[in-house]
Amino acid sequence: MWNDHQQFFLSQVFVDPEVLIGLPEFVVEVEAQRLLGRQTPHLGSTAEGGRGPEERAWSAFGSSGRNGGVTVAGREAQWSPLALWVAEQIRLGIRPITLPPLTELLPSIYRSKHVDYRFGFFTQLFSGPRDSHPPTIDDLSWQDAFKLLNRLTAAYPSVPWTMSQQHIDDTARFHEQVAREAIVTTAKVRSQKPPTKNSPLIPGTFHEALREYYQHRKAYFTKAGEFDGSGHHMLGMIDNFQNRQPDVPLAMLDFTRCLEIYDFWKNRPLNLRTKGPLSKKHCASHVGELRRFFIWLHTSDKFAWRRPEDFDLIETKVKRLPSDRRSIQDIDLKTFSVEHLKLIYKHAMPAQRLKLLWCLNCSHGAAEIGRVEWEDLFLNQRHPWTSEGLKFDSDDDDSWCGLLRPKTDVVGWWLLWPETVQLTEWWNAELQQRLKRELKPAERMLLTNTGANLYRDSSRNAQTSFSNEWRRLLSRVVKAEGKGAVPSLPFGTLRDQFSNWLGSEQNRAVLASVALAHGIPHKGDKLLFKHYSNRPWAHLFEAQKDYRQHLQPMFDDVPDPLVIHDPLTSKIMDHWNAGTRDVRVIAKECEVHSTTVRQKLKDCGLA
Repeated sequence: MWNDHQQFFLSQVFVDPEVLIGLPEFVVEVEAQRLLGRQTPHLGSTAEGGRGPEERAWSAFGSSGRNGGVTVAGREAQWSPLALWVAEQIRLGIRPITLPPLTELLPSIYRSKHVDYRFGFFTQLFSGPRDSHPPTIDDLSWQDAFKLLNRLTAAYPSVPWTMSQQHIDDTARFHEQVAREAIVTTAKVRSQKPPTKNSPLIPGTFHEALREYYQHRKAYFTKAGEFDGSGHHMLGMIDNFQNRQPDVPLAMLDFTRCLEIYDFWKNRPLNLRTKGPLSKKHCASHVGELRRFFIWLHTSDKFAWRRPEDFDLIETKVKRLPSDRRSIQDIDLKTFSVEHLKLIYKHAMPAQRLKLLWCLNCSHGAAEIGRVEWEDLFLNQRHPWTSEGLKFDSDDDDSWCGLLRPKTDVVGWWLLWPETVQLTEWWNAELQQRLKRELKPAERMLLTNTGANLYRDSSRNAQTSFSNEWRRLLSRVVKAEGKGAVPSLPFGTLRDQFSNWLGSEQNRAVLASVALAHGIPHKGDKLLFKHYSNRPWAHLFEAQKDYRQHLQPMFDDVPDPLVIHDPLTSKIMDHWNAGTRDVRVIAKECEVHSTTVRQKLKDCGLA
C-alpha cells in the first residue's frame, strides 16, 4: 500500500481550478505529464547559464498562455490523511474498502486553493455556495462516485475499492439499461426477435461460447501433449453448430431458443453434400454433444448464462424417418466368407497377412492392432494366469496377447495361432532391419519405415493407412480373380468375423463379448487374474482354436504365410532380401520399370 501511495504522492500536480475550467481534461493530462517529466533529482542545483530552480520551473500550461501557479507534491512521499485512513481500514481487516469520507479525501487532493489535476472534476462540486456542497461521500451522484472509484483504483491499485450499495445499484441500473438498448439494436439489425424486458443481461454470444467450448473439448482430448484422434469427431460437431445455426446473444438464449437448437438436430436437417436427411445416428451424436455443451456453459465461470427453467423438459429423441426402415437383408452383419478370406490371404503380402490374421485371430480393428505394443505379447510360454488358477491346458508352445482396450481400459486376452506367431516374429526381425535398431518393449508393433506409428492417434483419420492398404489389396484380388470375387467391405469387417461366427446363442454371445473386450474395466493390472477370473477365458481360447480350424482351407491354400503368391513380387523380394536396395538395379534384374518395383515394395510394406 505504501508503494501505491508513494507513487501517487510523487505524481501529484496541483493546479488552479480556473485552469481546469478552460481546458479539456486530456490537455490537462498531457501538460501535467510534461511537468512531471521536467522534474529531476537535480532540481536543487544550478543548471546551465546559472539559472536556479525558480527560473527553470515549468511555465504551467504554457501552450494555453495560462499560468496557474502549478506545483508538484514534492520529491519525498509523506503520509496524507487519505493514506492514513486507508492504512487504518486495512489494519481493521475491512475489505473491500468503500470510498473515503470527504474529510479524509479533500485535504489529500487539495493544496491551498489548488487541486490535484486528476480529481479536477471535484472543483465543480465545491465551486458553488457552501450549502450546495455534498455533505458526505454518499451524497455524490453515481456518476461522480463511479469516476472517483476509477481515480482511486488507478492511484491505489492494491486497494480493493468499492462504492456504497446505493451507488452500485444506480450505476448498474444505468449500464443495464444501456446494455438492453444495445441488445435490442443488435436484434433489430440482425432481423431477430428482440428480447423481453425481463431478459437477463449476459455478456457474449452463442458462437463465442461455442468457440470457448471448442478449446475446452480440445484440451480434454489432449493427453501428455498429444491429441487423441477420437476427439476430432467432437470438434467437428462443434464446428457444425457454428456453421448451421445462427448466432444470438446469450442473453436471448432462453428456453424457446434452446428448444429451437435441439429441434434443428432432432428433425434431421439435410446433408449439405448429398441433400438427403442426415442419419439418425449422426443427429443423435450432435444432440448428445449439445447436452454436454449446455452443461459446460451452465457451469462455466467465463459466461453468466444459466439454464432456463424447465430446460430438463426438452425432448431430445431424434426423429425417425420412413427411409430409416431396414430391409430384412440388412439385419445380418455383412462379413467375408471363408472363400473370400482364402482369396484375400492368397494375394496378400506377408505384412498384409499379419494384419489380416491378427484381426481374425483377436477380433481387432485398426484401433486395437494399431495400439498393440511388443510388451503386450507373451510368445512361446504358458498363459501368465496359469499359476494363478486359470483352468486351461497351456504349455510353452502357446503364445498370447494381453492388452487393455483403447478408451474403455477393459482387459482382453487372446490365444495366438501358429501362423500369427510366425508372421509376428518375421515382422519383428524385418522391422529391426528396416529401422537399423532394436525395438523397445513399449513401442508399438506396427510402425512405418521411419519409425512412426502406423495408427496415428492424433489424426482426424487415424486408420487411413490401414484403409488405403486394404483397398489396394482388394483391388489386386479383383484384378487377379475377376470382378465380384470378393465384396468391397471395409477393413473393420475383420474385427466382426470371429464374433459373427460364434453366433447369437447366449453362451456363445458371452464369448463374443469377451473376445471383443466388452465389459466393465478394472483399474488393476491386466495380469491380475483375480479381477477377471469370472470370465470364460478357457472357453474363449478353445473357441479361437475352433475358429482357426474353420479357416483351415485358407491355410491349406497358403501353407507358408511368408511365401508370396505373385511371381514378380517373389522375384523382387528375393533381390530385396539378398540385400539389394537400389530400385533401379532390381528393376533391371526383373526386366520391369522401376515404378512397378516401387509399387510392389509398397504393397509389401517395404517402401
